[in-house]
Amino acid sequence: MPNRKLSLRLDHAYTLEEIYALNKTALNKMCWLFDVSGWVGNVPKLLREAIFHIPRFAGVYHELREEEQSIMAFLCEFAGKPVAINQIYEKYRSTVPVKTIDAAVTDLLQKGWLLEGQMPQSLLAIPDFKKTLDKMSAFYYFLEARLPATHSAIDSGGQSLTDLIELSAFLYVEKPKLTVKKFMAKSVLRRLMSRLSSAAADQWEEAADENLYTNMTRMLLGILQEMGALKVVVDKGDYCYYQLNGEKWDDFIFSPASHRLLYILSWQISRIQYHKGGSLPFIANLFKYAAQVKGTWLTGASLMMKSVIDESSVLFHDKDPFSSEEWLEAVVLEPFMYCGLFEKTTAELPTQWLMEEKMPRNFWRLTPLGLALAQWLAEEKDAGKAISQMVKIDLYHKDTEVIFAPLFDKWRQVLPAELEQQLIIQPDLSFFVPKSVSPYVVWMLSVFAETQVQDYVYQGEITRSSILRALKGGASVDDLFALITDHSKVPPAENVLCTLQQWATAYDKTLFARAMILACDTPEMASEILAQSKLSNWVIGLVGPQVLLIKPDGEGTIRKWLEKKNWVPRPGVTVGEGLYTWLTTGKNEK
Repeated sequence: MPNRKLSLRLDHAYTLEEIYALNKTALNKMCWLFDVSGWVGNVPKLLREAIFHIPRFAGVYHELREEEQSIMAFLCEFAGKPVAINQIYEKYRSTVPVKTIDAAVTDLLQKGWLLEGQMPQSLLAIPDFKKTLDKMSAFYYFLEARLPATHSAIDSGGQSLTDLIELSAFLYVEKPKLTVKKFMAKSVLRRLMSRLSSAAADQWEEAADENLYTNMTRMLLGILQEMGALKVVVDKGDYCYYQLNGEKWDDFIFSPASHRLLYILSWQISRIQYHKGGSLPFIANLFKYAAQVKGTWLTGASLMMKSVIDESSVLFHDKDPFSSEEWLEAVVLEPFMYCGLFEKTTAELPTQWLMEEKMPRNFWRLTPLGLALAQWLAEEKDAGKAISQMVKIDLYHKDTEVIFAPLFDKWRQVLPAELEQQLIIQPDLSFFVPKSVSPYVVWMLSVFAETQVQDYVYQGEITRSSILRALKGGASVDDLFALITDHSKVPPAENVLCTLQQWATAYDKTLFARAMILACDTPEMASEILAQSKLSNWVIGLVGPQVLLIKPDGEGTIRKWLEKKNWVPRPGVTVGEGLYTWLTTGKNEK
């Protein structure tokens, strides 16, 4: 469809409203270009808002060829005034062939970037284009900004193992009951989140309102289930609860640090691949590119634009770059930071295209552990295949050490040595150990004490309630005393061991068990039932002259015997008040 020419004066600066008043269909192609309806609502207002949406404008603008962008920039300098076409030819006569100019102008008119005037023939770029183009450099500075390597990190990451330890300790001692949908109750979730880092517990209160887990908590539970350390058990009441497999967990925490990191990373990459199939080549390229900038801080958008490759399904949407960046940070960078491979910082940057003068911006870079992984990927013949191998690993298979030996060697040079005999318990039963202590020590302290992580140490306090909580959860106090003996830097004060022993001996002095009462008319009836050898497996014993204690699962067998004996019991099970009435005032009394 040919472009309809407008009656435009060369000495007048036109607004969108004036152009729309001249001809209501003149802006239709421009509306199509910016996904605005040309038929409904205030068309000039809607079109102006779309043009001022810089990310979308930038995505459309950069689809233009170089000569088309040049012509647009030239016409925008006239602030909405029509420019005679001869001025275009005069401007580019010495640098661009006439045919190229004609082709560029035709395309710009057809796409809706320019409007055409008649008598004399002229071209018009609306002033709103100039306003947006003037802000493009500020927008791209915000989008692709960098910070020097000297800028300090606000979150160095590497919290995943500590949170795994805290989570497994919680499950070990709490054994929280869950619904069949595997959602924790709010009260259980609150106790759990109080033990985890801010990264894992972030937004947990909002999640608790819906009785859901946060993303990080789901990751922790998923890793534990993947390694076999956690399984969902359903009891007879159709209630589900998490059961920790201590042997599988021991296998994990007694593995070398490099193996543990590989297993956690493997699960994270599997999770990313699950949410976005075909992302493995992108992940490999992300690490390789992030290593090339040598410690410089990059925005998520910049990292993503440089890392996207044809072999991957991951795409960067020019028209919505912040949505792409949000996906990268939430799905890839934050989980990798949680593993200790990336670190993050923030800075206030100017936002001249928005109402706000400045806005905070996230920046990312590789940690030494991440750099070691990137170097290993660069040395592999096929980085994408190497990443795929990480997804399929069996941590305990004999070939794993051979396949990943170069990566393990690089990580061992960076990972801190795990310290032994560094536990210090004060006379008041408070304690602290370095964060680099053996994971087994951290786990046992999580089981038996109230703990928290500080910058460089793991600290807490052993209390009577924490000891009893652990014993109720199935822990052995002998393990605690062995831990103190084997891992203390100096022998603890004598009162420490005495106090712990005193608290421990208070446990298991009494026992509750489920049983059933069988009340008889006379003591002789009770004695006869007790004497029946065929009922001996179900009768526990006498608890009164005419009252027997029986096992609940023996109820049916004993009922049949009583009916044959012609001592027919009432149907159902009588509650406590009915039993009391039977025994005190007689069975026929109301």
